[in-house]
Formats: sequence, structure tokens, C-alpha cells
Amino acid sequence: MTISNLKPFMAYLTFEQYGRLKRFSVRNKTPMAQVIRESIDARIADGDRYSHGYNTALQAAMRVVDGNKAAKMRFPSGKSFAELVNEDIKKLTLESNHGERENAAQAHATGGPEGGSSDEGQGDSRLGL
Repeated sequence: MTISNLKPFMAYLTFEQYGRLKRFSVRNKTPMAQVIRESIDARIADGDRYSHGYNTALQAAMRVVDGNKAAKMRFPSGKSFAELVNEDIKKLTLESNHGERENAAQAHATGGPEGGSSDEGQGDSRLGL
């Protein structure tokens, strides 16, 4: 990622959020800005956020395989090792379970049928925040 394709943006965090973000960043050896970008992508993803994140990880794995020099080796079929591996990885792609999972998330966020409290502003535990 180059600075030329990034847009500066300022946001205010509570001291608690900042501390949790900083600890997560250090623990995972990931820059805080990267954690924020990934969190935004997960939060505003179309459809099911779990499927989106999982599929994004699969796409990253396929890019690694494509970039591996040894994986360029071709078999008599004409396909490279990378192509064969990536075909198998693509089979693991999840279809969005949008309706079911998002309805449950919406019910939880609004207190659901039984009432309850919203987790808004509490962070997303799946992201470690």
C-alpha cells in the first residue's frame, strides 16, 4: 500500500478505545492505521461481515500463492501449481448468509424481541476491539 492511494482522515477515540487499539496493534504486530482500515472494511461490508472477512482472507492467500515463484511451475495439463491450488481455495469461498446473520445482528443491536441493550460503541469482539 502506498501513501498515494490513502486519504487522510481524523476520528476521535475514547481513551479506552485508544488503549485497546494500541494493545491490539502491539500484540498483533499490526499498525494501528491498518487495524482501523480493516475494521472499517468489516463494518461496512455488503452482506454478511463474517463471510466477507473470510473471503477477503482467502483472496489474500490466493495472491500469496500467485506471487510464489515456485508455484509458477506448469504441469502437463498446462496449469500452474498456483492455478491448481487457487482453484481449491476458491471452492472454500462462502456465500453470504446475509439475511439470517444480519437479521440476528440487527435484532441484537436494537435490543431484539426480548429487549436488552445495544452493543453500539462497544467494539466488535471478532476484531479484537
